[in-house]
Amino acid sequence: MNLGLDMSLKLQQKLSFQMIQSLKLLQVNTLQLEQVLKTELEMNPVLEAGDETDQEAEEAREREEKEDNENEKEAEELDVNEDSIDWEEYLEEGFDLGYSYNEEIDPNGERYEPTPVYQDTLEEHLKKQLIEKKLSESKQLICEFLIGSLDTDGYLRFPITDLAEFIQADPFEIEELLQVLWTMDPPGVGARNLRECMLLQLRARRKEGTLAMRIIEETWDLFEKLKIPEISRHFSVEPKQIQDALETLKTINPKPGYQYNPDKPSTIIPDLIVEKIDGKFVVMLNDRSVPSLHINKSYANMIKRGSGAKKDVKKYVREKFNSATWFIRSIEQRKTTMLKVMYAIIERQEVFFEKGPPNLNPLKLQDVADMVEMHISTVSRVTSNKFVQTRHGIFELKYFFTEAVGRDAEGADISSERIKNRIRQLVEMENTKKPLSDQKISDILSQENLAVARRTVAKYREQMKILPARLRQKYE
Repeated sequence: MNLGLDMSLKLQQKLSFQMIQSLKLLQVNTLQLEQVLKTELEMNPVLEAGDETDQEAEEAREREEKEDNENEKEAEELDVNEDSIDWEEYLEEGFDLGYSYNEEIDPNGERYEPTPVYQDTLEEHLKKQLIEKKLSESKQLICEFLIGSLDTDGYLRFPITDLAEFIQADPFEIEELLQVLWTMDPPGVGARNLRECMLLQLRARRKEGTLAMRIIEETWDLFEKLKIPEISRHFSVEPKQIQDALETLKTINPKPGYQYNPDKPSTIIPDLIVEKIDGKFVVMLNDRSVPSLHINKSYANMIKRGSGAKKDVKKYVREKFNSATWFIRSIEQRKTTMLKVMYAIIERQEVFFEKGPPNLNPLKLQDVADMVEMHISTVSRVTSNKFVQTRHGIFELKYFFTEAVGRDAEGADISSERIKNRIRQLVEMENTKKPLSDQKISDILSQENLAVARRTVAKYREQMKILPARLRQKYE
């Protein structure tokens, strides 16, 4: 083994903190951006939120035009020693560096801060009811232990024997108190499996002895596989009666505790809005709730020549000044990139925005990346976890990217989404007494010059959560 020193030259590209920050901002949606801005405002005293004046807005626009012609120079200036920057001249241009991304803000308009409405958790909701039961102290403690052992869906997944051993209690007493829990709201809470959950809810609705109740009690295995003919033979009734009973069972909530889950998905808020104005599609950012940003005038004065601030104070403020400037520009860059990508999507999916979902064309991320002259990873970040509001509804940006599964008679690519929409239409229009099989749907699509194999139809049907033909059949 030889030991020695070796010197070599090589080029290596590294992402700066600012570049990483810009990439992260591209990924966040509007709601997440609000939180990012709030955090940045707390950490950087140089940043300030608020509406800019008309004069400052005009100055911002002038600077933006000037900086568009100096993009290459800006990249070099990021690595320049801070002491070599003429801060006096830089600051004389105005304290608001522009890049405010709230457009046409009405200064007289009322601004409301959305306040989330507090909702009891499942545990809190059940404990309030437990107080009304007026149990002994020991039984109340066991009930509280059972409530605390429920999962987010309201089920008790632990065996009674394990719980009894853990708290050193009598298993029979725990079983008794579990039945107390079963009398509470929401019905079905405390069940140990889906079958028990359904039975508890049926009892709460006073459905004892009904066909729906007997189906769950006597033919659970057949019910799980929805074998209607076999169930009807078991009860010696017509399949139509079984199907009517199943309609009742469909109204049962399989997750009774989910409504009290604080982590359940929130309402979707679109990040972009597309409207047709004067015959052209116009894209707008839905960022009214996001405050505009500018530089705090008091801190900016501290780094002017002759300000009298100490050297270490000036150094600190300059660092925050640089960070604030880059952050504001990153926000503006995020806005510009999102608009570019959305306009590119509209250009390739114009028929969809005119006529609706059945008219989606095949589109790849690389296609949009080429159109906007950006890297495919940038386009991927822009389209992740973001939604657009159109005249046909709200769609995730990823929805517009779909693969081609073949060509039609005219040689045009056929998107998988177009096939899915056609399958959905055929199922909606079918005779429910004789539903279409996957092979029959495949044959119909082939007659329409949309050649799709039976297994592909089955795959798309499952993705759309459409039941197979035997389970879609309606009986009379």
